[in-house]
Amino acid sequence: MFTNRKLRAVVAATGLLAAASLALSGCSSGGEAAAGDGKTLKVWWWENDDSALSVAWNKAIDIFKEKHPDVTVEFELKTYEQMQQSGQLLLDTDDAPDVLEYLKGNATAGLVSQAGLLTDLTDVAKERGWDLSDSAQDVGLYENGLMGSGERYGITNYGEFVGTWYNKTLFDKYGLSVPTTLDEFEDVMQTFVDNGITPLSLGSADYPGPHLLYALALANMDEKSLGAYQRFDGDVDWDAWETAAETVADWVAKGYISKDSTGIPAQDSGNAFEAGTYPIFYSGSWWGGNFADDITDFEFDQFLFPGNDLHPVSGGNLWVVPAKAKNKDLAYDFLEITMSPEIQNLLGEEGQVPVAADADAITSPIGQLLSARFADLQSSEDGGLAWYPDWPVPGLNDILIQNNTELVQGTKTPEQVVDGIRTAYEQGRADAGQ
Repeated sequence: MFTNRKLRAVVAATGLLAAASLALSGCSSGGEAAAGDGKTLKVWWWENDDSALSVAWNKAIDIFKEKHPDVTVEFELKTYEQMQQSGQLLLDTDDAPDVLEYLKGNATAGLVSQAGLLTDLTDVAKERGWDLSDSAQDVGLYENGLMGSGERYGITNYGEFVGTWYNKTLFDKYGLSVPTTLDEFEDVMQTFVDNGITPLSLGSADYPGPHLLYALALANMDEKSLGAYQRFDGDVDWDAWETAAETVADWVAKGYISKDSTGIPAQDSGNAFEAGTYPIFYSGSWWGGNFADDITDFEFDQFLFPGNDLHPVSGGNLWVVPAKAKNKDLAYDFLEITMSPEIQNLLGEEGQVPVAADADAITSPIGQLLSARFADLQSSEDGGLAWYPDWPVPGLNDILIQNNTELVQGTKTPEQVVDGIRTAYEQGRADAGQ
């Protein structure tokens, strides 16, 4: 979930599921590629050049080159869409990289791990003494394609969570305090509406829309119902989702959300918050560095979704080593560097959420804020990590975006929206043998 995601075409879940099935049916059994010469490291990622992750990972490449002066690093910048739509095909070629950024979740890393396209890193991690016991690293564990347990097929060197960014200057102007309940949150938004301001910057055509819908569903879920949705541990509480959809429709009717948001991608909604057009933006920690750099006309801050114990939180996207990688030892060396104190502390300074940094070494205000909040969410005994709404089955992200867009437009009722999501979810669950 990153700021460089573009608007993705909305397609039927069955089409995506069929595409995933066909792609995987043509995959190899994950046989090892011929050994490389130990003189080349091929690295892929999709982060923008000005992002905190790109800054840190480029530094990791510099350190790698210093430690391996005889090795040539071949870097290729990919796109999020490329890896989401064609990642399994790219992994199943003799030109696969040695190490790359890949998407976490059942529908992505789970599928390719089950198809034998990723290297099992379990023994490597033990041999090299990597401490991956942090719960953020659960996103790299897969068993029969399901995330959260089993063998390790990836590691993450950063974390992420979704919170509520707000324009503190405008809050102070209207005498508003940080809300602690959903009712208080609605009162805050009503105050803005009463003063001619649409409160929520919402990119309904992209991930912010489903994230908001999910947050409202989580308001009526507990650990048991969360486990049913994310891990197939029981029956999903679709009533919680219907209540969430009804709330979104109500917020549109009250003017808390603009109907014009239906054509807005995530980047544009974040830019609108930066410009001061909207005072509230519910989105991820990955915006922190950009906001710290770009917002100069007002003071901003962040709070978690009011009243919720469960929040969209996880380790970040994965570093994986393809089964067909030619220089795996070099890949392991690179992974080790990304987890080093130097790179971890740099991530924190740049406004990302490191998973193994020295907290005292992070001096930037945004780094301190996000790192501390992520640590609190991980250690919470009353909920905390709820992962993301599109993770359980392939194709669900597009279905969530499509139905959320129609909900905001008013072309579907809340009941119809939830029925569309449930149909795609249950088909994907059945296809997964769950």
